[in-house]
Amino acid sequence: MHLHKQNLIIILAAFSLLSSCVYHFDLDKISEVPKLTVYSYPGSGDTTVVRLSHSLPVYDKGMRMYGLKGRDIRLEVNDIAVPLLWTEDSLPGVPAKSYYVVQPYGTSDRVRLTASVEGVKAVSAFTIIPAPFPLNAVKIERKPSELSVLQLQINFTDYAKIENYYAVTVKERVKYWKEGTSEVHYGKPSSAYMDWSDEPMLDASSGLDDIFMGNYAYYQNLYFWSDEKIQGKNYTLRLNMTYIPDYKTSIQDETFINRKQYKVYLYSLSEEFYRYLKSLNEQKNNELGNVELAPMRATYTNVENGFGLVGGCCLRQTEWMELSESETQLDFDHAVFNVEYNVDSIKKNHPFISLNNESLSK
Repeated sequence: MHLHKQNLIIILAAFSLLSSCVYHFDLDKISEVPKLTVYSYPGSGDTTVVRLSHSLPVYDKGMRMYGLKGRDIRLEVNDIAVPLLWTEDSLPGVPAKSYYVVQPYGTSDRVRLTASVEGVKAVSAFTIIPAPFPLNAVKIERKPSELSVLQLQINFTDYAKIENYYAVTVKERVKYWKEGTSEVHYGKPSSAYMDWSDEPMLDASSGLDDIFMGNYAYYQNLYFWSDEKIQGKNYTLRLNMTYIPDYKTSIQDETFINRKQYKVYLYSLSEEFYRYLKSLNEQKNNELGNVELAPMRATYTNVENGFGLVGGCCLRQTEWMELSESETQLDFDHAVFNVEYNVDSIKKNHPFISLNNESLSK
């Protein structure tokens, strides 16, 4: 009860401070004509996609139109021009009305994108392709102190002497088959929520955040961090999820066996990409701003004269991981799930996440 009163006093004191604040907004900027918005993530896959749209001023209630065709769209890698193609229709990994090119990248490649569209200022953006995620091994096992928890462990050795930025996200799906048969089917993959309470590297909140905003959440279950605390060191990142053993379902008098599978996606990020993700998270977790008790935070952009992001990244992914048949049939209290993937089994360049309705790749 005493703690509750103390929190209430702190909240009331903060509200009194907020009420005395005066926020300045530049109305000239608010009334500006639309700007060009660019999204591109070089290095996220074998194909680089560039999507253009107009921004909408705050007074405009219209719908944002994606898929603008520009007068002059240029991509340069290490100061060498790379021709971009245009597609009206969607292609594998490329949305309709987009520019694209199949372009391999190497570590430290310098990427510059410039775009000119009639009616708005020309824009430009620059990014550098980071080194691949420095992975040693990926392991999933039952948490010894809590067997109902499945723990993902990612061991890596940070690159020394430079600032690095990383991210991880996990997909899950159900593998199922009719009892007594060997024909296997798969459910639609979905993004998996990970509990990061055991991972100090992802703790972005403070004591006041806990009081005012509650639990911190990561945008689209993409968990990212910098190497500020671990520069040049070996580290194991730990994320938790609920352990689900094999289970049965019945459909029209037929019994199916269901088994959970997981795939891990590991990103190295450019500084621009990291700052963009961080700004999205700050917006998502700015509950005081949503109720007009704090200013709303702007989304980071590295697009000069415009909005959006041109962010370099490098991706690695595991195969789909699952329990073996013998392990899933063990008694729940004694089963141990221990699946480990070393670097050699990791694939590259198959991302799936999307940000602000802009697909990295499909």
